[in-house]
Amino acid sequence: MRTLLLFAFFCSMTFTAPAAEPQPRVKGDAIYFYCTSRTDPDEGVERGENPANDNDPLYVHRPIFFQMVSKTKDIYIDFAFFNYNPVELSKTRPVIPAKDQMEIVTGPRTMLRFINTFNPITLENKLASFKTKEESWAWVDSLRMTGKQIYLIDWSDPVNGSGGTELKLIQVRPTLTNRPSY
Repeated sequence: MRTLLLFAFFCSMTFTAPAAEPQPRVKGDAIYFYCTSRTDPDEGVERGENPANDNDPLYVHRPIFFQMVSKTKDIYIDFAFFNYNPVELSKTRPVIPAKDQMEIVTGPRTMLRFINTFNPITLENKLASFKTKEESWAWVDSLRMTGKQIYLIDWSDPVNGSGGTELKLIQVRPTLTNRPSY
């Protein structure tokens, strides 16, 4: 009986493994953003990261922050990428994989065809569409409520802006707004 089970197991592995298709690196149940980050904008998206964090054992990859800014409308919305080293992080607090183990996906530029079918949101256009900061806060709340993963393509990133064959997506999540906490 044991021999028969082992034979069935190995046969099933042999016949299913070659036909198995790799999982797509981009997901159909995610939300996609485009932006062209700039340095210190009055209106637009700013990207921030600290290269000194590359040597910090707490991180697998340094954190990256994107801030939607409209000084005229008093809107500030932060999106963050975190990829902590779980061994180091667990020394100070429990690891929450959905928040602490995010990814940067680099793949063929042809992924854009797939991503474009999900009507990505251009953050600069979204920022311009807000009439009030309260409206922006409601949008961030609605993003959080979906529970979906969010991927951002920054056209200012050298990989994306070069027009080459690769595309880089950064998984982010909304973190802060300028909504008062009281």
